Amino acid sequence: MPVEIRELIIKTEIKTAVEQSSTIQDIDLSVFKEEIIEMCKRMLSEEVRRTSYRR
Repeated sequence: MPVEIRELIIKTEIKTAVEQSSTIQDIDLSVFKEEIIEMCKRMLSEEVRRTSYRR
């Protein structure tokens, strides 16, 4: 009886560029957080509107 062994190896290397100004990064991060919060609120409100129970 043949036995097949499969193996997948993925090697990655992550490099980050050093920001010269941390204030820009902080501002970008806060804007990103606000966008995520607004997106989540929108998705939740759409889900509530979609849920209608027929009685």
